[in-house]
Amino acid sequence: MSLKKIFIILIILLIIVIGILVAYNFWGKDKTAENGEENGLPSSQTDQTDLQKIKPISQEPVLSPTIDGQKVKYYSVANGNVYQSKLDGAELTRISPNVLPNLIKALWSYNKDKVIAIFDDQGQAKKYFYDYQTGVSTPLNLNLRWLAWAPEQNRIAYQYYDSQTQDNNISIANPDGSNWTNVFQTRMKDLIVEWPNSGQISIRTKPSGLAQSVVYTINLADGSFQKILNETYGLTALWSPLADKILFSETDNQGKNLKLKIADLNESAISELNLATLPEKCVWSQDNRTIFCAVPKTISQTAIWPDDYYKGLVTTADDFWRINLETGEASQIFESLEEQANAYNAQELLLPAQENYLLFINQKDGYLYTLKL
Repeated sequence: MSLKKIFIILIILLIIVIGILVAYNFWGKDKTAENGEENGLPSSQTDQTDLQKIKPISQEPVLSPTIDGQKVKYYSVANGNVYQSKLDGAELTRISPNVLPNLIKALWSYNKDKVIAIFDDQGQAKKYFYDYQTGVSTPLNLNLRWLAWAPEQNRIAYQYYDSQTQDNNISIANPDGSNWTNVFQTRMKDLIVEWPNSGQISIRTKPSGLAQSVVYTINLADGSFQKILNETYGLTALWSPLADKILFSETDNQGKNLKLKIADLNESAISELNLATLPEKCVWSQDNRTIFCAVPKTISQTAIWPDDYYKGLVTTADDFWRINLETGEASQIFESLEEQANAYNAQELLLPAQENYLLFINQKDGYLYTLKL
């Protein structure tokens, strides 16, 4: 065979190979994408699709976010300015330019037009009532400890403790501290005070995996006092919207073996959920039977829960789940990646009435994030 014929044959074979490669790139890959791999899409495309559901909506670390209708409000950690945006982060606007140095936390009223602002003043917590409608700020008594807003009314509940006189009461008052009434005397100190419904106040001792805590309620109509949850290690709690259920955590006496449980007060029943997390990483739906939770992929077996988590000694990479407490059905709505840059340690979860977004602060960077549901 002549060299000319061999050269022609090689050219023809090269053309055939190029044709096959072109056909694969323009037809084969499209077909693979159309059919998907295993779970519908190649893993890289699935991850990208999931990542598009979640994004930061603040431009800086934030404090005390709250949902007001179809918008979210929050404070800037840097200067205390107040910002507002839509739930997807659109239309970001600064609504208060007031500079509030050393702001620790802001407790929003039910209608979101008033706050109790807490500041760090050389290690001492100072509290102020601020009315955004009138622009008036009122300092509160230094003996007012843990505070909680009443549901659907402008009243607050708090522990009043005077170290000089040893006065130690659970009280209610107007948010500026006026027109106060003592509703219960106690010898317990450093209580967490909550107001789960209009007729009762809840008090509980601070949680620790090395000490037992309890939950009590005070009936505002007759002043009666009732233990709701018995002595439990690692006990921290989240009341349901109708205040007939409590989501709570439990550990052993070494702060290990973290569990998440639900107490149904009407049925006097306690059941354990299959997902281990803290109630602070959950939020209730308004239907009173569904919760949304950020669930760590792994629970540190060396940490003391919740103590070390509060101290920032342990962090988590959270997946996000929806749990129906009546049926026990749990469905994952977002899977966080193990890589540090794409893992979320979610706190202060917020759920609007429409349940179209889940908002949270990511402890890793302090930014406010939104997850489209």
